[in-house]
Amino acid sequence: MKKLTLWKIKWILPFFFLLMITASLQAQETGPLMMKQELGYTLGGGVFGAGLGVVVWFMDPLNPNVTLKSTVKNGFIAGTALGALFGFYMLQNAIIVPSESTLPENLDQLLGKDDLLRPIQSSIISQN
Repeated sequence: MKKLTLWKIKWILPFFFLLMITASLQAQETGPLMMKQELGYTLGGGVFGAGLGVVVWFMDPLNPNVTLKSTVKNGFIAGTALGALFGFYMLQNAIIVPSESTLPENLDQLLGKDDLLRPIQSSIISQN
């Protein structure tokens, strides 16, 4: 029993270290996460809108009907909405659509061997 445990450790530890030193595979995009970008555009739009609200208030600061709080709040809401829309627009532009959507009919077409014009290949194909 002890011999079996030592044998397992001798094989598992090198395999574990081999896995640790190999490069990790990238199954998806390697750039920044798309929803993180969307959040950035949304928050950036909110900050820009709040700044625009301050600018609007500076245009007429003595008007009693317009307060700094209301213009900043309205600007933040509008900026957040516009930033989110811009973020969704950028998400739509980031989608990668395959150039050809037709499925291959056979293995040769899948491998890119459509031009089988040599005589031996033609005779093999015509026999089937």
